[in-house]
Amino acid sequence: MAPSTKQALAASLKKLLEKKNLDDITVKELVEDCEVNRQTFYYHFQDIYDLLHWFLDNETNQALKNSTSWHDSLLRAFYYARDNQLAVYHVLRSTGRNYLDVQFYNLARHITYGVICECSQQLGLAEKDLSFLADFYMYALAGLMLDWMFNDMKEEPEALVGRIVRLLDGEFQRSARKFAPNPG
Repeated sequence: MAPSTKQALAASLKKLLEKKNLDDITVKELVEDCEVNRQTFYYHFQDIYDLLHWFLDNETNQALKNSTSWHDSLLRAFYYARDNQLAVYHVLRSTGRNYLDVQFYNLARHITYGVICECSQQLGLAEKDLSFLADFYMYALAGLMLDWMFNDMKEEPEALVGRIVRLLDGEFQRSARKFAPNPG
């Protein structure tokens, strides 16, 4: 029952985010929309921000679960944001914005770390170098995503991701080679 209650509360949050800013949503509205009591809400979540965090994690996992490559994951993330533009804006322009920022940075970190590890399997990179490279590219990807959102998502996701892929194609491997103990 717990996962379905959490999902129902998350669905109510998403529905309300289509209509109003996160800062204007109350626990009372959520529980009324979901037809549960306040105790049930607080049994599952500490507050609306805790629900938002769970919601963002769950939505990201669902959106990316069948990704086939790093660029496919990135494309799916852009499409998800565009397809849920109103809800994204209502979080982006609220006191809960940092949760959205963190979600995009975590997503970008997951993508970049996976690619760097894959590209450097035979190179023997130290973990601190793997992390450094993943973080470097993470900031670029997450920054581009956030900038795109702040600029009203004008560019088509396929065009933007195509430009990113063109820029980074082969770049992950070149960077990994530069950090290898015995560059080859």
